Amino acid sequence: MNKFDTLLTIRDMAVTDIAAVKKLESVAFEDAWPQRVFETELENGFAQYRVALEHKSQNKRRAQNIFGYSGVWFMVDQLHLVSIAIHPNYRRSGMGERLMFDVVDQANAALLPKIVLEVRKSNLSAQLLYEKFAFEKIGELKNYYKDNHEDAVVMLCKLDIHEQKIQSLIEIHRTRYPHLWT
Repeated sequence: MNKFDTLLTIRDMAVTDIAAVKKLESVAFEDAWPQRVFETELENGFAQYRVALEHKSQNKRRAQNIFGYSGVWFMVDQLHLVSIAIHPNYRRSGMGERLMFDVVDQANAALLPKIVLEVRKSNLSAQLLYEKFAFEKIGELKNYYKDNHEDAVVMLCKLDIHEQKIQSLIEIHRTRYPHLWT
């Protein structure tokens, strides 16, 4: 049985989710954001943060486990993917891709034709995920990350050009991970 054979929900992050998201952030990243950043982002009218929840039945009540989140900023002509994280125990299970499809949906709903992001130069697994979604490397930002002065790779996806590729990815993903599309 797959660890995701339970009900999955992706919804807007609420203030009451911040403690769980902060905990997730701490295990997902060495340079985790402080709680105040999430509080500020939820007040930002140009930002949208979403959480991925797994629902389980425990002792006749429903428990919710946040195991992923994404955050975006709505810019004039593009969506900026600020952060995306999956709990390490749930990586390589299709959930990162599922959150990326949600990010694409946010861009499409806002009629924004591009998504841009920065990623650590050393984070090759994330870069591979983004390349799967037709992101292309368009530059680097020197000393971008404050914790260790690592460079960032700037990546861009032009949704209108890659619409068919993304639709094909969705069909494959829905077939492989139907439980992530409830």
